[in-house]
Amino acid sequence: MNFAYPPFLWLAVILCPITLGFFWWTWRRKQAAAQRFVRARLFSQLTVGVSRSRQILKRCLLGAAFLIAVWALARPRWGYHEEDVVSSGLDILVCIDVSRSMLADDTKPNRLTRAKLAAFDLMGIARTERLGVVAFAGDAFLQCPLTLDDEAFRQSVESLDTDIIPTQGTDISGALREAMNAFDKDSHGSRAIVIISDGEDQEVGAAEMAEQAARDGIHIYTLGVGTTSGAILRTLDPYGNPVFIKDEKGNAVKSKLEDALLRKVADAGGGFYLPLQGRPTLKVLYDRGLGPLPRTRQKSGSQRDWIERFQWPLGLAILLLAVEVVLPERSSGRLELGQSTDRETTSALPPQPTLPK
Repeated sequence: MNFAYPPFLWLAVILCPITLGFFWWTWRRKQAAAQRFVRARLFSQLTVGVSRSRQILKRCLLGAAFLIAVWALARPRWGYHEEDVVSSGLDILVCIDVSRSMLADDTKPNRLTRAKLAAFDLMGIARTERLGVVAFAGDAFLQCPLTLDDEAFRQSVESLDTDIIPTQGTDISGALREAMNAFDKDSHGSRAIVIISDGEDQEVGAAEMAEQAARDGIHIYTLGVGTTSGAILRTLDPYGNPVFIKDEKGNAVKSKLEDALLRKVADAGGGFYLPLQGRPTLKVLYDRGLGPLPRTRQKSGSQRDWIERFQWPLGLAILLLAVEVVLPERSSGRLELGQSTDRETTSALPPQPTLPK
């Protein structure tokens, strides 16, 4: 068994003691309110026939129904069947710059976060394409192989930070080389590389590598993140305080978008360049670039399709609520006892004086 939304399980754990405390508090409030308006010696007589155990049982049913309903929201799943996965035949490798210049905040909250959000946007648009991730700075490595698993792609992108690659700098040619090697050699579908970077490349040969990729049938598109005015780079010290990143001479480093190289790489790779300006940019990229590429639908393996079972706990919660509604607080035996007690109380009262005629 697993759950589609496990955080709801933690919600149930948190709400369990809160629910018990709430029912205990309302019980005490109800008793205190009744005793405030009824004399103590009459209170026991008025509540004759009310079953304390049934009152507790009704609250337990209500609390159990609430917690089971929260459990149902977690969408428990057990049992599965295998399904063949058919891709559209388009493989896309997203190369994300993780150098320190991506910490610049000229694009809020910073360039790296914006690049990661762009990767998520592309994942949402290219639903039937295989996606992979290449992280690069002064070096490059395959962070996530080509896959149709959205969760694997998402986790790979979320784990990116500027400390993931020890070698600092920006080597776009190295990123292209790593991406080209990551493609399946026997793939018959279209292949594309999307580079998300600020373009501050300290190496040479990026355009030449893009031309080689184009000769191999790989299309290259580039997205520029940042502004041409740039921003001074900041990071956090061990105490969480913001500090400037400085060069060898002790001067604060200012980084800005270098879109000229990104345009050159895209032109050499048979694609085009776009400045990254939110989700519409990714929509334009897909509609104008990735979408029109030729497709060859092919089987890409199989995936496990879990069977949802949330109906069972949800039905149980509804049943418990129905039982709580129809269950009376009084028991028939105690009701008769209360009635007889009332009669005995009435008969025990002293006779009323008779007025003379």
